[in-house]
Amino acid sequence: MYSQNTNAQMDKDLVTHAMEGNLSTLDGYVPSMTVTQDGQTAYFSKATYQKPLTGVFSKKELIHEIYRAENINGEWKNVTKMEVCPKYASAKHPTISDDGKRLFFASNMRGSYGKYDIYVAEVKPDGSLGVSKNLGPKVNTKEDELYPNLYNGTLLFFASEGRDGFGGLDLYATQVVLNTLTPSVNLGDHINSDRDDYAIQLSPEKGLGFVVSNRGQNHTISQYTVAYGHAKKEDNRYVADRDTNIQTAMNTTQEYTSTSYEDK
Repeated sequence: MYSQNTNAQMDKDLVTHAMEGNLSTLDGYVPSMTVTQDGQTAYFSKATYQKPLTGVFSKKELIHEIYRAENINGEWKNVTKMEVCPKYASAKHPTISDDGKRLFFASNMRGSYGKYDIYVAEVKPDGSLGVSKNLGPKVNTKEDELYPNLYNGTLLFFASEGRDGFGGLDLYATQVVLNTLTPSVNLGDHINSDRDDYAIQLSPEKGLGFVVSNRGQNHTISQYTVAYGHAKKEDNRYVADRDTNIQTAMNTTQEYTSTSYEDK
């Protein structure tokens, strides 16, 4: 395992091309925007301080909101705020399905199981969103669930601190298949650490995962490269022989429907 530092700079524009994500003084690690497979539509979140609903003299609160942008002649334009949760609640970390018909995100809106939960909303043909639906107890807990990220259309990665893991935020996966979810599985101690592990991207052809974590010295947020699966290292020791859950989940090829999620 070795580390590679991510870009440590704040957003200066509403839309960023830093696809690896970046660091913010407001929210720590900020994932990159998510783009539809045809490259024409992007979703991202931005945080601003806003006056709360009640309390004339109350301090402003940090509110996260999700935006949509369109690729017009190579430039991101027509930036629109998406109405995915009630006013004064936060929504962040959007990820779009390959077919562009489902938007997953984290929100602390009223009715959540705990703090931030993972939700999904159907993307309508006109670009507006349907009703946001909570993914339920197979994913969400009384604590934070954050950083949802879809892999190969059906495998949903996310970070959670509400389960018995290895410490802080751990990375989990669930399969979204036929409008149902499989029970979430921890990605194991070769991917997770005793610090906060935020997000993972996979490179199947190389058998590598790229994990964003603050496991560095002084809790520095960095990108770590981790081998997984059954590839052996030079010392003939399996790197991730105890972490078969991620390999099993990746090999599932079932398709999910394009309608909004409803757990049976």
